[in-house]
Parts: sequence; structure tokens; C-alpha cells
Amino acid sequence: MVEDELKQVEAPEYIGRYHLCSMIAKGGMAKIYQATDNLIGRDVAIKITDTSDPSWAKIKPETVMHQFEREVQISGQLSHPNFVTVYDAGQEGHLSYLVMELLEGVTLDRLIKTGQPELELREKLDILIQIARALHQAHQRGIIHRDIKPSNIMRLPNGQAKLMDFGVAVASEATSIKIKEYDSQVSGGTPYYMSPEQINKAKVDGRSDLFSLSIVAYELLTGSKPFVANTPFNLYEKILRSTPQPMKELNPSIPDKVAAIISICLNKDPHLRLQSIQAFADQLDEIVNESFFENEGKAITEETLRLLQKYRESFTFFFDLDNSQIYTLLQVCQIRKYKKGDVIFNEGEVAREMYLIISGDIRISRATSDAGSIIISMMKRGDVLGEMGIIDGGPRSASATAETNCQTLVLHQVSLLRCDDNTAGKIYRNLSHILSSKLRITASRLEDLSRRSNI
Repeated sequence: MVEDELKQVEAPEYIGRYHLCSMIAKGGMAKIYQATDNLIGRDVAIKITDTSDPSWAKIKPETVMHQFEREVQISGQLSHPNFVTVYDAGQEGHLSYLVMELLEGVTLDRLIKTGQPELELREKLDILIQIARALHQAHQRGIIHRDIKPSNIMRLPNGQAKLMDFGVAVASEATSIKIKEYDSQVSGGTPYYMSPEQINKAKVDGRSDLFSLSIVAYELLTGSKPFVANTPFNLYEKILRSTPQPMKELNPSIPDKVAAIISICLNKDPHLRLQSIQAFADQLDEIVNESFFENEGKAITEETLRLLQKYRESFTFFFDLDNSQIYTLLQVCQIRKYKKGDVIFNEGEVAREMYLIISGDIRISRATSDAGSIIISMMKRGDVLGEMGIIDGGPRSASATAETNCQTLVLHQVSLLRCDDNTAGKIYRNLSHILSSKLRITASRLEDLSRRSNI
């Protein structure tokens, strides 16, 4: 019913070069449409703000325009796999528009309401970790989102989470983002998810976003909001003064450590919360991967150690690690065995691990437009694959399948936190050597292909 009503709203057929198809969402100050970029034939999402909207009588049109410009400037300069990608922006008369990637997935508010898709605890925590890490990057650049809520977070079918809408974001004095500053009448936040600092109109920093994300975490894991009231005033009073019902009373399956972390981050005093949203991500990631860490090192037998030492020179990954550092590394890795035909990872999945082939061969393939696939390389003993999972944690660009029975050494993104700085530094340096080598090979193949095409 709601979707039908949205689609009936009148809109121009075109804005810029974009053909508007249907409205897909409506917010406080904007409407979002699905559209087609006729120049390159790409489907996009367009956020349109109408500065002449009479429902904003209390807000001056220039204030709405300034807020839109701020969102364009912030969104256009932030780049992260878990932020929505911005393609374009413009203005036609009283309509301002922001062109973004069109996402297919489910927002957390709908996921919480319907329970679909049904997610395991690990998958829910992974959403929070991804969003926290994206926000950490924004905070490092001096940007505070100010409107973290379930409807602004979408989970894609491949498990990747996307944070949307920097419409009420603010920049700190130390920001590296170039923006124009204006006096704004637009206050940030949605009442149920506002931090005490926002309610008190105090200065906010990254810990305010952390409080809001912790409210989202509470609701995602329990199905209930931590603060509920029948009037805005009473709601604000609860956020400022009351303690939420313990999460485990609502969902006994929530691990004690998870409940404790979220409880700490819901402290009224920002100085008593975790002091960065990165710490929140790291601590949840440790919990998510406890099953991984419980097994670390246990599958590293003396036979495996001798094998790795025997072929050490052929394993670029161990390029300049001494014996003690190799041993340290092995204690935070797993050995995994795959049978011929087993899928190791799929294209599009969120990457969190990398693999060193100890024995056997692995096929790397990429999907084609006709729903088929093409083999792009064959990996052998000593090769490393999936290393971008350690570096940026973005979606996989290809799929990996065991071509033969094979054995791999698996290193998780968080595992490096358990290595000393010297060992971790060498590992990152060796990964950079591996990436450089792959780039040189790719460049050589492209050059060869170019020569052939000119014959």
C-alpha cells in the first residue's frame, strides 16, 4: 500500500539527463526515486530536495539549499565500501538532486520489523562492524553523521552493509573535508536514536554516532527499542536519565560480552563510553570470530611447519619473516582443506580473510553478463589470494574454487591485531609486494593483448 502511494506522487519525467521511473523512499526533506542515466544506460537512485515545498514553512529555502550543498560536499568526498557511492549532483529551478548508486537490499528497520531475511547473530554483528568501520573513516576526517538509524542502513544480498544519508552531517573544526559553512536551522538526529549530547544541543563528536549505533545494535539484536515513550519530551527524558532493560532479558542468546559492550556505549556520559567507534568495531569483531580464534594454531602440526619451512623461499608471503615470526603468524592462522570443486569464496561476498595455498590448485573466476563465468587465473602452491580482505574488507571481485584437492593457510583480518607490530608490519609489506607483482603481470597481459589487437 505504501509503495503504491509513493509511486503515485507527481514528479518531473526528467531531471538533468536522468529519466525518473518511480519513487522508492520519502524522508523528512527529500524524496528518492529510481531513475535511469540515459547517457550510460545505468540505473541509479536520485535524492530530490524541493526548496519550494510549503511544508517547510519554518525553514528558510536558503537553509534547505545550504544543507543540500553540505550533503553533496561531504558525500562526494567520502569514499568507503560501506558508504553509498555518489555519482553526480545538480539543480534545476527549485529542485536540487543527488545521484547515487541504486542499492538492492533490505534496510534494517524493515529487517527488524519483518525478521526477513532471517540472520544469525554473527551476521547481525557483522553489519554493525561494517558500519562502525565506515563511520570511523568519516570521524577521522572530522565528519559526524548525526542520523544513525535502522532506515539509514541497508544490507545487500551479499552481506555488505551500506550507510546512507549524510543530510544532517556536521564537520568538526579539524575536518579534512572541504565544505562551505553556514548557520543551520536544521538540527540533526531522529528522536529514538539521538544521543544525550544531541538532545542537549551540546557539541558532538564521534561518540555521539557511537551512542546512536548502539541504540541500533540494541534494537537489531532484541527487536525492541531501548528508549520508548508516548511524547518527545518523555522520550528525551528517558534517553537522558533512564537505563534500558538489560538486553539478555529480551534475548537470552545474546553473548554477555556483546551485551556489555553495547551497555557501555549507551552510557549517558560520552567519556564513559568506548572512546572511538573503531574500538566498538574491533571488540565486536573479536567476539564474532571467537570460533575462528578458538581453533587458531590447533591445526598447525609439526608436519605442516616442516612443509612451510621447506618451501619457505617459494612463499613470497613469508619473504622476510624469521622463524619466530613465522611461528607467531601460524598461531593466529587456520589450516583449511578443500576438496575438488569446493567453493572457497564467492564474488561479491564481503572479504575478511586471505589465503595462502600450501598444496593444490585454485581457480579464480568472474561472472559474465550472460549469467556465466570466465576463468581469469589459476593459482598454485605458494600463491596468495583474497589479500584485499586483509587490506580493505570490501566485496570480493571474483570467486575462488578448488581446482584440485587443496590445503590453505587462512589469515583473518583481525588476526593481525594479535601479532606484534614488527611482524604485522612485515606482513603488510609483503602483501604490498604481492599486489605489485600481480599488477605488473596484469599490465603485461594488457600490453600483450593490445599488441595482438593491432596485428
